[in-house]
Amino acid sequence: MITFNKLEKADISDLSVKKRVEAFYKGTDAVSKFAGEVMIPVLKGQLGLNDKERAIVDTYCRMYAWVRSMIAMNNRIHFQGAAAATRSLFELLLDIKMLTDDETGELIKKFHAFPDIDKFNRAKKIVSFCDEHRNDTQINDSIQQTFVNYVGRKQKNEKTILRYWGKNKKGDPKRPKHWTGENVRERACSLGLKYKELYVEIYSLLSWYIHSGSTGYVGLKEKDIEICFGYCHGLAQRMFIEATVICAKEMKLDIAVEWFYKAIENLRLTPGKALVEDQIKFLGEKAKTS
Repeated sequence: MITFNKLEKADISDLSVKKRVEAFYKGTDAVSKFAGEVMIPVLKGQLGLNDKERAIVDTYCRMYAWVRSMIAMNNRIHFQGAAAATRSLFELLLDIKMLTDDETGELIKKFHAFPDIDKFNRAKKIVSFCDEHRNDTQINDSIQQTFVNYVGRKQKNEKTILRYWGKNKKGDPKRPKHWTGENVRERACSLGLKYKELYVEIYSLLSWYIHSGSTGYVGLKEKDIEICFGYCHGLAQRMFIEATVICAKEMKLDIAVEWFYKAIENLRLTPGKALVEDQIKFLGEKAKTS
């Protein structure tokens, strides 16, 4: 019989790295199921969403898709995929936080205006490249040519850019790489110390496993890869749970579902509960052999 006193004093390091990582994976699985069974069906059933609500719901659904991808990649060999998903979740959390905090409506307008601007810029780059290498490239840019040269599209895009993002130092329309016009660090800092700290703590680390070069794998042992996998799952859960609460508040789901916050608290505790269960099994097996 394992007493509470023994369990309380037990060293969690007795458990293998694999067991500890599995506990974090169970946490990701739990938040994914909660979102899939509670949040997504309700959000999909919403009619007549305003621009702000649509932006927040769409961003949350993208985060949910990333979490589902993390569930599908249930093997430590996918540590790079887990890192890519976690970094994207961080950027999307910044998006959903900025959208929710927007009191003037200007950011919401930028969010919805940006896709047309970005599509035009990407198409223009392909057309420009093909114009420079017309006799050498095998790229067929006919679709992009039609898109870019559509009557009035260029003028409309430049007008929109000047309206929301202004001019660059040369006096030309500023072509933003992100709908806010800010890089990731600037966005994190604008949201306060909590997000700035999170950026400093995780962003470079996660980028190591995504970018080319040897930093993300040189010297790594199997144990290190497993730890990276579990670390990403722990971060992903924190960020997705926060986004879930933000989205639920904005859409009033936290009021409609009376047990919402109790469920959220249970989700936060899922990895810990899994570790406790594994610790009980470990101590029980140890007691039998002693």
